[in-house]
Amino acid sequence: MNSETRAQQGSRGPESEQDTHWRRTLYSLWLAMFFVFLEWTFAMTFVPVFLQEDIGLSFERAQRWTGLFMALPSLAMFVATPLWGTCSDRIGRKPIVIVSVVLTSLLRAAWYWAESPWTLLGLGIAAGLLGAGVTVGQAIIASVAPRNRMGEAMGTLQTSMTVGFLIGPVVGQFVAGQIGPRPTFLIQALFAVIGATVVWLAVEERFERPEAVERFSFVGAVTRDLRPLVGNRQLQALWVMTFVVFLGFSSMWPIMTYFVQHLGVPLDRVAAYASYVMFVTGSMMTLMAPVWGRIGDRVGHKRVLVGTTAVSGAVIIPHSLVQSYAQFFALRLIATVPGTGIHPTTSALVASTIPRSRYGGAYGVLASARALAGTVGPLVGGGLGGFGLIRWVFVWTGLLTLLASLWAASAVKQPAAESEERSSALAGDAPPGEGDVRGVRIHADPEPPELSGRDAG
Repeated sequence: MNSETRAQQGSRGPESEQDTHWRRTLYSLWLAMFFVFLEWTFAMTFVPVFLQEDIGLSFERAQRWTGLFMALPSLAMFVATPLWGTCSDRIGRKPIVIVSVVLTSLLRAAWYWAESPWTLLGLGIAAGLLGAGVTVGQAIIASVAPRNRMGEAMGTLQTSMTVGFLIGPVVGQFVAGQIGPRPTFLIQALFAVIGATVVWLAVEERFERPEAVERFSFVGAVTRDLRPLVGNRQLQALWVMTFVVFLGFSSMWPIMTYFVQHLGVPLDRVAAYASYVMFVTGSMMTLMAPVWGRIGDRVGHKRVLVGTTAVSGAVIIPHSLVQSYAQFFALRLIATVPGTGIHPTTSALVASTIPRSRYGGAYGVLASARALAGTVGPLVGGGLGGFGLIRWVFVWTGLLTLLASLWAASAVKQPAAESEERSSALAGDAPPGEGDVRGVRIHADPEPPELSGRDAG
């Protein structure tokens, strides 16, 4: 009996150490990504005002340029993301995140000297190329989190983005109102440097270089990360799902602040009122993202993905009918609740599709879908707004989101390994090694409880 007790206690040691390590890594990276995403959204609400008052663009032209500011940097990110993902699998994820964030901060500071929309566009494209490496931060968490806690981990990490997004516009518009937009760009860059410093000092990565290192080339880097997409029907379905959802969501990005102005809010209050919408909806996202992740861990991530996408699309369409800022505010809040479940459940489903050693490339491919959608969506949204059809952007987004729900219901498969893990957990059995989803190999954790260097990275 004593020997059995000692064996049980000994078995808890590595598990406890592993649990402590992945949580410490998660919380450290959460803090770092909070500052990074705070920087990304710092100027979101006051740039439309900056374009009209400082650069001298009209209401319609400013919307079209805002669409370009979002579209072309996203195209650059689409090209660069697989390269950063491949590099992270070769040399480690932590240095990639640090270098990417530092370079982005330098480019953001250069906005201080911009005198034309063309200069802003060029700096944005460069930031898209060099800042795409931030996306491999997901791979750091995916490589250390237990598979049965993957949804919770991804949902928690997403809250760093949502908290940064909700605080950034509020603080940004306040600072711009006090010292002007140009000095605010310098303060904005400082937050990115803080995020890179946190990654450097607090995020622990025990990374082992692959024994066989392929010769690096541009074409090889892109095709290497596309291989799992080409040969995996589950990942293909999730790629399409992600693209369609973000195509719709990104169409709204360039017109949000302008829509507040369209509803009759005075120009000197537009940035503040738009930031209030982002703050409250972001707060809701912060509360709901881990909840949806835990629900997905229990009932299946596909079910959560289909349901939240359908409800979100149905609520977005009525945005086109609002006549006041209060109505718009209320509908944004309602639509945010289900919409928050899309990202963590998609990320968890990807983790069930790709082995841990290729997480960097897999999440790079998924981020490329978002970046490609972010290239087309802002052009659509900015174009519709620029030609006086700003309300139709919400109809377009709602219909695409409903279409994505139908696609997820028919094309995305519930991983057999995920279902068996939940059943085994209830029965007290060990999780299976791997499952199969209609010809697609679904990889469960092939490693022992102790963390290997690759998993720690």
